[in-house]
Amino acid sequence: MEEVIRTRFDEFNFPFVVNRSIIPNDNSTLFVCSGMQQFKNRFKYPDGSHEGSLQSCIRTNDIDLVGDGQHLTYFEMIGNFSFGGHDYENSVELWHSIVKDLRLPVSEVRVHPDRLDHKRMWVKRNYQVVNDKTCTWSDGNISGECCELFVGDLEIGNLVNPLGHSTDVGFGWERLHQLVEGVSRVDETSLFRQDVDYISRDFCRTLLVMHENGIRPGPKGREWICRRMLRHIINYGVIIPGMEEVIDSERNNYKDKLRVGKRAFGRKKFSDKPPEWWWETYGVSIEELQK
Repeated sequence: MEEVIRTRFDEFNFPFVVNRSIIPNDNSTLFVCSGMQQFKNRFKYPDGSHEGSLQSCIRTNDIDLVGDGQHLTYFEMIGNFSFGGHDYENSVELWHSIVKDLRLPVSEVRVHPDRLDHKRMWVKRNYQVVNDKTCTWSDGNISGECCELFVGDLEIGNLVNPLGHSTDVGFGWERLHQLVEGVSRVDETSLFRQDVDYISRDFCRTLLVMHENGIRPGPKGREWICRRMLRHIINYGVIIPGMEEVIDSERNNYKDKLRVGKRAFGRKKFSDKPPEWWWETYGVSIEELQK
């Protein structure tokens, strides 16, 4: 699949890069969480250039939904970008070609009703087009109308027209694999380990890319997310090759924190302490102490 997409990117003159860095170049988020995030300045100051990328991303706002077969913390976005220099229809034709190459059963394309030009682009390529006024995208600063491609109820990608002069296209790499491989869950694809529980399938990938980026377990920020995931895989007895030393260290730390925390948890003088206090003071959650 990657070879097919790379070939099309070359054909449409989008130089392709793979970016495994999950540390954003600004402080707006803990992690890179979209394909376009590292290109913000290039959208603001367009120079007519363009490129394609496979970008590693982490989003933790849905972390409690991981394991349902659709939500992930770590995922990759494959897409192409033009910074004032490529017309939008060029990207429509690029992804129309990829859809045909991969035989993706796109059921509909949702388009903002104000963008009749976008609608015409898809209609003439024989797609079912649906008006949807929610078809806008924004990162809080850069925004624009978009077209969203669906296979049934699954959104597989969108094409955004940020600031009216550029193109920002992003497709979910794992969702494309799910469709191409013909499996019912995103975590049943060849990208995931199949010898662990559903949540650990996602967490193992996330922890590996964190490890590659130099992130280790700790009490705050990125380090706290790392610690939370490590504790899950420790509780499930999961081993991640290449991370044995980190896992062993966190396992010992966890045991010590839990022992001290449980001793304090039974004391009456601490009975009114909020959950945040237990984490900040003892490094364990109330849920862990109550088990």
